Amino acid sequence: MGKKNIILLVGLIVLGLIIVIFFLSPSQQSSDLSDNINSSRDLSTNVSFTGNVSAEIPGDHLLGSYNSENTIVEYASLTCPHCAIFHGEVFPKIKSELIDKGKVKYIFRDFPIDPLAMAGSMIAHCSGDSKYFGVIDVLLKTQDEWLFDNENPYNGLLKVARLAGLSEENVKVCLSDNELFSMIEGNQKLASSRFGVNGTPAIFVNNKKISSLDFDTIMAELGITAD
Repeated sequence: MGKKNIILLVGLIVLGLIIVIFFLSPSQQSSDLSDNINSSRDLSTNVSFTGNVSAEIPGDHLLGSYNSENTIVEYASLTCPHCAIFHGEVFPKIKSELIDKGKVKYIFRDFPIDPLAMAGSMIAHCSGDSKYFGVIDVLLKTQDEWLFDNENPYNGLLKVARLAGLSEENVKVCLSDNELFSMIEGNQKLASSRFGVNGTPAIFVNNKKISSLDFDTIMAELGITAD
């Protein structure tokens, strides 16, 4: 068994303790965070929603020109290796060539694929709107460190939370926020049942889900040429 597999196994064991301590509230004693996340992917769930994937929903975080005629929507999980690769290789080009130049509105949405990803997403929200993207950026850029190369991944999440100005007590309160959890879970249900999101990263360019997640494909879908 490789080093990363061993560490991940240990992390999963520790994760069980984290869930008990931080994710259960008196009204949720019979619920498990993993069950909640799995149920949020139930494609048979009937979510009432009018509009399209680009229409703003609660919990959205935006970059770029709000009034731009072009919109990119990203669904990502903080524990998804492919999301980390996309964030490291493709997103910087999107940021410099499209977002910073006011050519697109970029919407980031949480789609946690496991309890640790859910915890990271909740911490990002609790850090405040001004720090949200900073937390997302750090967690994706340092995914190997806090998730795989850390004996206890939760300690890695705490470290990033402290950088964002959250104390351990703040994090405990954050992770027991049922309203925040329900919002993220509800958005995940919507993504699965309405927009066909079944994996991450999922990228939509002007309401069209693209399968090739490279910068050239995104530019072609936008019909924009590089300056």
